[in-house]
Amino acid sequence: MYRNILCLALGLIIGIRLTDFFEYFQLTESQFGSTALTELDDEATPQLPTEEELARWLYNETRVLCMVLTMPKNHQTRVRKVKHTWGKRCNKLIFISSQEDHELGAIDVGVPEDRNNLYLKMRKALEFVYKNYAEDYDWFLKADDDTFVIMENLRFMLYPYDPEAALYFGHRFRTTFPQGYMSGGAGYVISRDALRRLNLFAFNNTRFCPINNMSEDRQIGFCLQNVGVVAGDSRDEEGRDRFLPMSLKIMLPNFPTDNWIHMLTFYEPVNETGSSSGISFHYVKNHEFEMYEFLLYRLRVFGTPWSQRSLPPRLEVKQMQNQLNYWSQENSTNPYPWLRQD
Repeated sequence: MYRNILCLALGLIIGIRLTDFFEYFQLTESQFGSTALTELDDEATPQLPTEEELARWLYNETRVLCMVLTMPKNHQTRVRKVKHTWGKRCNKLIFISSQEDHELGAIDVGVPEDRNNLYLKMRKALEFVYKNYAEDYDWFLKADDDTFVIMENLRFMLYPYDPEAALYFGHRFRTTFPQGYMSGGAGYVISRDALRRLNLFAFNNTRFCPINNMSEDRQIGFCLQNVGVVAGDSRDEEGRDRFLPMSLKIMLPNFPTDNWIHMLTFYEPVNETGSSSGISFHYVKNHEFEMYEFLLYRLRVFGTPWSQRSLPPRLEVKQMQNQLNYWSQENSTNPYPWLRQD
């Protein structure tokens, strides 16, 4: 009898503690998720996190390794600028070069510096990252040393997607193969599964991924397509580009629309100021790195703090598959109907 009473008492205690745990878990999820917040009582309602809190949380939730393509002559200029500005927000930062520098985090991939060797250099970088870091990070970003990346916006965009899905994002250009490819200058980000497919299947098959001296970004895009990696749509809800292959001035409304970007872009250009959730800018000059850093991370209208925000929902498996199927079908049709087809 006493044993039964003791078991009952222990069961009640454990049940109460489990209830407290699940209430805490639901509160934590509601703070960072996009679902409606549940009131704990009539007087207390959990608050959304500030953008600063959200950035810290996403840093651990959506882990990004950054690979920055550079060369020895830029180690003391651009490389240091990247390292002390946006690069410090990467979960892991690696500079891909032909000369090792432990202080800066530059590795020598054994490829001579030449513009015609950029594709081979990137292949070696992806092989190195796969061998050493494939299971430690979720996404793998490639950028140039004159690119500035807003890592918080990148993680925010990537959050809904499973890194075990075969997909990648960037600024899409059209070319001779259906899916197109992502601009190397604007930066492109590939999932863990895409990195795996490149190394296990593409790089070991010259038909899927031939070695040549064509442009790095186009060839990586060709290899990714041939092993089933889907090119995702990284534009915002208004159809505005978030990865910019040119400098910030392209976002201005009066920027000429007949430049080479608009001739190559995969989607119909939106003729208005660029996305408020922009991710990357290319052709950043040395003195502009600190300018971007100040404008983005220190300057505030009236000095106000960051506002509160919620995350977009995670995509369920079926939703993810539907999204990939949609993008795959989109890639197989005419992606630029506004151009006359000869």
